[in-house]
Amino acid sequence: MATAAYEQLKLHITPEKFYVEACDDGADDVLTIDRVSTEVTLAVKKDVPPSAVTRPIFGILGTIHLVAGNYLIVITKKIKVGEFFSHVVWKATDFDVLSYKKTMLHLTDIQRLSNTSPEFQEMSLLERADQRFVWNGHLLRELSAQPEVHRFALPVLHGFITMHSCSINGKYFDWILISRRSCFRAGVRYYVRGIDSEGHAANFVETEQIVHYNGSKASFVQTRGSIPVFWSQRPNLKYKPLPQISKVANHMDGFQRHFDSQVIIYGKQVIINLINQKGSEKPLEQTFATMVSSLGSGMMRYIAFDFHKECKNMRWDRLSILLDQVAEMQDELSYFLVDSAGQVVANQEGVFRSNCMDCLDRTNVIQSLLARRSLQAQLQRLGVLHVGQKLEEQDEFEKIYKNAWADNANACAKQYAGTGALKTDFTRTGKRTHLGLIMDGWNSMIRYYKNNFSDGFRQDSIDLFLGNYSVDELESHSPLSVPRDWKFLALPIIMVVAFSMCIICLLMAGDTWTETLAYVLFWGVASIGTFFIILYNGKDFVDAPRLVQKEKID
Repeated sequence: MATAAYEQLKLHITPEKFYVEACDDGADDVLTIDRVSTEVTLAVKKDVPPSAVTRPIFGILGTIHLVAGNYLIVITKKIKVGEFFSHVVWKATDFDVLSYKKTMLHLTDIQRLSNTSPEFQEMSLLERADQRFVWNGHLLRELSAQPEVHRFALPVLHGFITMHSCSINGKYFDWILISRRSCFRAGVRYYVRGIDSEGHAANFVETEQIVHYNGSKASFVQTRGSIPVFWSQRPNLKYKPLPQISKVANHMDGFQRHFDSQVIIYGKQVIINLINQKGSEKPLEQTFATMVSSLGSGMMRYIAFDFHKECKNMRWDRLSILLDQVAEMQDELSYFLVDSAGQVVANQEGVFRSNCMDCLDRTNVIQSLLARRSLQAQLQRLGVLHVGQKLEEQDEFEKIYKNAWADNANACAKQYAGTGALKTDFTRTGKRTHLGLIMDGWNSMIRYYKNNFSDGFRQDSIDLFLGNYSVDELESHSPLSVPRDWKFLALPIIMVVAFSMCIICLLMAGDTWTETLAYVLFWGVASIGTFFIILYNGKDFVDAPRLVQKEKID
């Protein structure tokens, strides 16, 4: 029987200590955290002082050390997502950050499990978790060092999950979609691209589709991740900054590290590269193809599909070209299936690794189509679909399926790019619409603003949360407080004033048209000139990260 984390907890607070009491039936454990020495010990319920202030909590996210002191982060609210093979899945919706200081200041896998030993199943949830996807691993480091308190440690996943009870032909089954975002080389769109020296790819997400019917379980896994070479695309106020491929980094070393780990974990790799094969994206496609060819691995197959070229003029039906191209490969990779007796009857021999520039919009469309093809085969094998029946013809399920994948796209996009995904009208309806194009334009505008003017702070927050930046308690000031150069404020003010004067001169004409023209030209040239000066110095005006990570290779 697996050692589960405690589900019912109470937090008792005294000026000296935090007491986290396990309230599950038969439990007598109390986790004690000294607010002065930060020592973590295990006690029993009778050790909790009657004078303590008590409140219910739903888990410990971890602890963090900042310049202002040490803090305990707890989960204060949760909502039930659904039940997953007799296990309840919760979504944490609210948190509290509690200062160790006495002032109480507040800061304003299914396939893998089928092949594990009984000893593994008896380990704590924290020990069993895949560390690639434990986002609060850094915050739990003090608890994880003491096995006797592991049941108080709750590993947290960042990504997306949805569960649905569905019916086709009067046969009921559970359909689940999970995306797990890697905490390695994590960050936001333009500040984290490519790979690091250990081969971790930016925006790496493992997406698993699971079916549960009459005790049988089927699973299909796909991955996505940034193009695995050393490249960057820093924001500079331009709508689409030019990608820069490093001229000094050892691309093959990082590339091989990345795919060596992918082959070990997942098996064969079918790489689907969806970026443009012309313009600014072309060098990246050429580099990716060259790397695959140079590595010469029989475990990798590379397919380049220019999504935008093939589907231009809203010809999204042409995606069938790619699906037909990889159909035989998908049949070879297969899917995982275990019957009601617990016997594995089919194994997934590898994964599709899809990418575009952001690994969001184009990638999600392709993943949803590949997943549907796998689901079609699974449901036929399980006897849910009759011979000759098509999943696309099941209107009620199709609506659930499409909306779930669109929601998955939005969740992944918000976490990386700051807005919902583009092209979700196709994912939801199977058609590209004019309204969808308008919404894509709106989301693109929001992305532009966030990527240029707020993502630096988001990147700093992620680096601090994951432990990529270590706080020096001897620092007298926050490293986030960096004074801006004079032109950061002066030039925008000059541009706004000059543009305003130009408009005023147009509305309030002078005595002669030549006088009016002279004023308009003067202020117009001043505003346009200032605008181009700002654009030329774009990197000085964007919101860049201010924390220095332990290691960062572009």
